[in-house]
Amino acid sequence: MPTPLVRISATAAALAIAVLSLTACDDEVGTATPASPPAAATPAAGTPAPGGRSGQSTVRTIGKTGWYDDFTITVDRATVVPDQYGGAEVTVDLTYANTGLTDRMLGLTPTLLVNGELDGGATFDSPTVAAGGKGKGSASTPVRSLDDAEHLIDTLTIVYGTATDNQTIIPLEADEKVQSVQPRSFPISATLTQGDTTATITGATLHPSYSTGDRGRSDLSLHVTLTGGAGIPAGGANIYYQYFSVRTPDGRTVPADFKGPINELLAAGQTIDKPDNFAVFVVDSPGTGAYTLSYNALGAEGEGSAPTASFTLN
Repeated sequence: MPTPLVRISATAAALAIAVLSLTACDDEVGTATPASPPAAATPAAGTPAPGGRSGQSTVRTIGKTGWYDDFTITVDRATVVPDQYGGAEVTVDLTYANTGLTDRMLGLTPTLLVNGELDGGATFDSPTVAAGGKGKGSASTPVRSLDDAEHLIDTLTIVYGTATDNQTIIPLEADEKVQSVQPRSFPISATLTQGDTTATITGATLHPSYSTGDRGRSDLSLHVTLTGGAGIPAGGANIYYQYFSVRTPDGRTVPADFKGPINELLAAGQTIDKPDNFAVFVVDSPGTGAYTLSYNALGAEGEGSAPTASFTLN
């Protein structure tokens, strides 16, 4: 069996950082020339470092993709670089594609598992990515004792989310599947008019909810365009996300969530069509089935006349 991995101590970590800071390297993956270790630690001439050939990197292409928090996340490759003391530095290269509407970075720090155990010494670089763009990130961790670089890579897993949340789990071993749910879009269309205001639904998206504690729940988002009729008074009509609700496939009524904070002042003859105006409903996963949407802009007096529209997500 491979020798179990041992986390470096605080003293050893400080030494490793000091050594690495003196190491000459370049941007390409390859052999780095290490600084001279203390005389007592220098191996005998011609003796390879324990755990592999001294300085020879192991690079594996991973090419696995998962989805989390409006990002498409791809694990590109893993690199293990042995040192002259029998340990190694592990780096996992990641690509983050921002599918959202604003420039942002990942809303949490992922975790790295080694043999199913949390690696408390791992560090992550999660970049700020432009809306619709891509950015490079990484995960890295030192190991004190390296026996087999290929086996070490097989034991690594990157996890997004905690046990009480919906998680995305990306194991680096080739035969293990990614645990993640890809967001879906639906070309639905519906028009709901009450009094002098009209809400038009021009599409739907469905993906796991990434809010804390929402494990087993999904976000159903309906894009809303608002149109004002001729009878709206000069001061305009306020339209809020609370005016929307859905009856779910299991018969429950779910009000719109603040995740879609629609708050518009609509004037007569005006159309408001913003890309981020969504009525969002937190529903049970997987979220497919028959729904009925309701739009009530008049409060209690409008409950009986609130228009509805039915749609199905398959």
